[in-house]
Amino acid sequence: MTIPRARYLDTLGIPGYLYASKNLGNPSAQLIQTQCLVIETECVESICEPGVVQDFLYKMLSAVGLDKQDVVCIQSPIDKISQEICKYNAQAVLVMDDQVSPIKDKMFIIQHPGHILKNDQLKREAWEVLKQVKACLK
Repeated sequence: MTIPRARYLDTLGIPGYLYASKNLGNPSAQLIQTQCLVIETECVESICEPGVVQDFLYKMLSAVGLDKQDVVCIQSPIDKISQEICKYNAQAVLVMDDQVSPIKDKMFIIQHPGHILKNDQLKREAWEVLKQVKACLK
């Protein structure tokens, strides 16, 4: 912001927080930083809500070295997933829906933890995906 404009707005009594300029020079500075973004499509047992399914998700992710504070969990409709991913600067993206195909590098598709808890046969497949996530985070 130029000095004359700042003086003009100050003279009018407009608080600085109303006209503070945004940092437009570095677009990645505006993105939400996280090591791992976990996206689920709508599900009855949400990973975004505290409970058994969320606890299991964090156990799965801790097995590959991620702490709870390293992970952002969101819920998104299938057709909006790419728009949601663009809001984050994530080292890895885990999508919990097998109807979605990877749209970028470092994006992994895994079964929802609620489904894994109900079907032990899915654990091996999930572990293979988690090993790829771990390799991506190094």
